Amino acid sequence: MQHSILWLFLILAGLSAFVFTYIYFSSKKATDDDHGVANPLKKRFWFLLILLVVLGIFASVTIPKSPYFLFEKENPSQVIHVAALQFSFLLSHNAIDPKTMVAESSIELPVNKVVEFRVTSFDVNHGFAIYDQSNKLIAQTQAMPGYVNRLRWKFTEPGNYTIFCLEFCGMGHQIMRSSFTVK
Repeated sequence: MQHSILWLFLILAGLSAFVFTYIYFSSKKATDDDHGVANPLKKRFWFLLILLVVLGIFASVTIPKSPYFLFEKENPSQVIHVAALQFSFLLSHNAIDPKTMVAESSIELPVNKVVEFRVTSFDVNHGFAIYDQSNKLIAQTQAMPGYVNRLRWKFTEPGNYTIFCLEFCGMGHQIMRSSFTVK
C-alpha cells in the first residue's frame, strides 16, 4: 500500500512540475513582435485551481491512512504511559508523576491487541520510535513537554521491541532507549 501511495505521489509531483513549467514558459505577455499569451492570468488561474483540486484529492486519500487513524475506532486493551527525559524513557501502566518518576522494570503487551501509548516529556522534545526485532521502524510520535501524544498500535508478532529517541535531545541522545516485550 505504501509503495502505491509513493508512486501516486511521484506521478502527481512530476505531472505538476511539467504543467507548472509549461504554463510558466508559455504565459508571456503578448507584444507586437512576440506571439505570447494575451491573458496569462487566466491560464495561471486554471492551473492553480486544478493543482489545488489534485492536492485536495491526494490529501483526502492519504491522510486517513496515516498511522494515527489506523486503530482510532478500536478500544485499546492496555494503556502504557511513557515519559521521556534526558536520556531515558519511563514506561508504566499507571500515569507517571514528574516528582517521583516511578516506572516499571519490564512491560509486557499482548499480541494482536491494540495498545495505546500516551507519550509526554519532562524536559525537552524527544522522539518516540518503536522498532521491531529486525530494526524496522513501525511507529513513532513526538514526546513534548506539557503535551500528551496518543499513539495506538497493534503488534502482530511476539518478541522484543526497542524504543529509540529520533530527535536530538542532548549529548547523551545516542544512549536513549528502552524496550518492551510482546507475548
